[in-house]
Amino acid sequence: MRPSTLKKQQKIIEVATKLFLEQGYTETSMDQIIEQCGGSKQTLYRYFGDKKGILVEVITQCTEEMEAVFQFEPDSDIPLAEQLTQFGYEYIKALCSPELLNMYRVISSESRHDKELAELFLSRGPHRIHHLLIDFLLSQVKREELKLDDPKFACTQLLSMLRGDYFQEALVGMDIPTEQEMKQYAAQTVKCFLYGYAT
Repeated sequence: MRPSTLKKQQKIIEVATKLFLEQGYTETSMDQIIEQCGGSKQTLYRYFGDKKGILVEVITQCTEEMEAVFQFEPDSDIPLAEQLTQFGYEYIKALCSPELLNMYRVISSESRHDKELAELFLSRGPHRIHHLLIDFLLSQVKREELKLDDPKFACTQLLSMLRGDYFQEALVGMDIPTEQEMKQYAAQTVKCFLYGYAT
């Protein structure tokens, strides 16, 4: 694919993301997207098929940004508690970002009448990237840092504890925690997690 084509597609995705997050998916029309990024309906349909095709690309890019948080260094000399605490802070920070919060709102609204969209989001987002944390936890079992009977359950526990009330409160419009609050909460959560699973 030519660089110019990729550039046009990325521009469309950026404009659509902004509109979807600001005014909702249903309220956003193809004409509005074209008005802000130029081109024609034919171009949009050729690149993405339809408006839902654009939304799929928006979801894909948002989940890729979250995936960056789940990058670990299994063989690092950095203490496990420190690695998990930094991850926890980055995870809470990403969850409470305006972009991700708005994406969750869009998905929650649209998935009520589009199960396929919900399944797409889960498969490309949480279900896929959570395996990165599971793999990291397993690597720490091999290093005898952790003792886990069920790595998937341990992953779910850690992520659930990190989300705490912060994510739900931010999702409904409450103030997001400060950077210091997020760091302190991540450290306390990891301490509890390791109390149950550290060797």
